[in-house]
Parts: sequence; C-alpha cells; structure tokens
Amino acid sequence: MGVFFHLFFQGIRDLLRAPWSLCMTLAAITLVSFLGGAFMLLMHNITLQVESRQGNIEFQVFWSHTANPEDVAKDWTGLASWEHVRNVRTFTADQALQVLGESFQSTMDLEHLKGRSPLPLTALLECQMPREDQKKWASSMVKRLKALPQVERVSFNPLHIDLLSSWVGMTRMLFWPVVGFLLTVVALVVGNTIKQALLMRQDELEILRFVGASRAYIQFPLFVGGAFQGLVGSAIALLALKLGQDHLEHVFNVPPLWITISFFPSSYALAMLGVLTLTGVLSSMVALRN
Repeated sequence: MGVFFHLFFQGIRDLLRAPWSLCMTLAAITLVSFLGGAFMLLMHNITLQVESRQGNIEFQVFWSHTANPEDVAKDWTGLASWEHVRNVRTFTADQALQVLGESFQSTMDLEHLKGRSPLPLTALLECQMPREDQKKWASSMVKRLKALPQVERVSFNPLHIDLLSSWVGMTRMLFWPVVGFLLTVVALVVGNTIKQALLMRQDELEILRFVGASRAYIQFPLFVGGAFQGLVGSAIALLALKLGQDHLEHVFNVPPLWITISFFPSSYALAMLGVLTLTGVLSSMVALRN
C-alpha cells in the first residue's frame, strides 16, 4: 500500500516538474470542458423549457348522453390517481354549455338551453408526457380512456407529441458528435503532455528499466498524471460553469420570456468528471504504447 501511494504522488510530482506545460495543458482541458459543459447546460435548459411548455398534453374525454352522472362522477374521481395525470377538470352538461357560451363572447345566448344541454359529460385531463415513447404512451392512454364505461370519444392534439419527439431526437443527434469531438481534443492534449513527460524523463526511465523496475511501476505514475489533468481541468470548468449559471440565472426571468437558467443535475457533473478523468487515463495509455 505504501508503494501505491508513493507512485500515486510521484505521478503528480512529475507533472509539477514542468509547471508551464502543466498550466497550458490544464488551460486547454478546462476550455474544452467548459465548452462541452456549456453545450450540455444549453441543451438541458432548452429541454426543460420544451418539457414545461410543450411536455404537457390534454386529453378530452366525452361520455355518451345516456351515461349515468353518478357513475361518471366515480370515474372522474379515479382519473386523478392515474400515472402521469397532473390535473383533471370535469364538466357537467350545463357547465360545458356555459363554457361554450363564454367562447362566443356574448354574441350568442345559450341560456334557453340550460337544464336540457345537448352537450355530453366531459373531462379534461392534463398529463405530463414521459421522456420516452411518447406516441406509444399516448396511444395506450387513449385506449385506456376509451375502455371506461360509456365513454364515447377521446381526443387530443398529436402536434404536441410530434414537437417533443422531434426535439428529443434532435438533441440526441447533436449531443454525441459534439461530446465525441470534445473528448477527442482532451485526449490529444493529455496524450501530448504525457508524451512530453516521457521525453523529459527518458534517461530516468531507462535507468529504472536497467535496475529491474516493472512496467507497472514505471507506467502507473503516468496514468495518475493523465487522470489528474482530466479531473482538475473538468473540475475547474464545472466551477466556472456554476459561477456563470449563478450570474445568469435570473437574467431572462422577465416578461415575456420567464426563463430561469438552471444548472444541470449532479449526475451530469459527476459523469463529466468521471469521463474526462477516464479520458486522461486512456490517452496516457495510448501515449505510452506509441
């Protein structure tokens, strides 16, 4: 265990032998990580806005004119407990007639129909769409609603689903190429630094091989150096992103936008740290093989 910690800190000390090169490498990794994180932050906030404004869908459920109001009232009570249902608005025949009359803006008087409204019992369900398989979910929701006793018709606007599905597909299409490019740049920067470290320590490494040092004993500090650069660079980038998000959080929270800039979840930040640290290790391995 003592040898492990010795080699671990040796890898960091080796980086400090060339502080100028280390600073330039960290600056490059931080810049690339910041750009990648800013892209993730942008996608995250746009997705939040799309989901909050277009991620909800409304289903209109119409019962037959012969439906028993007491039985329908029991169905209305049960609808509120369904998964993904956020709000249920219900209308008796007279209430539906009143809403219809209000939509005419006093150009048509429907008071004479009160008590004998031709409109059916109606429920308006506001639902939060899941992130995956929105069309399949909507289709199953319609079937489930139509299966209710004496339900005559169910309607919804499929354009909401198409919009959300299109946005999710576009973000996935853009996300991986951009992230892959940024990771490649980080790998090249770290790999070049490790290569320079090997050249600077060439005589020392030859002596270690001559006295019988194992391959792992020689390479482990270099792996630590690559991981250290990836971790520190990504950590600085995350700190800069957080400071920028705090400064811009309420800049657009004014009419008519009402947009709050949110920081991405902690799982994203941990993934960013882990991926860039692993990228540093892998680039070190490639540099050693070459």
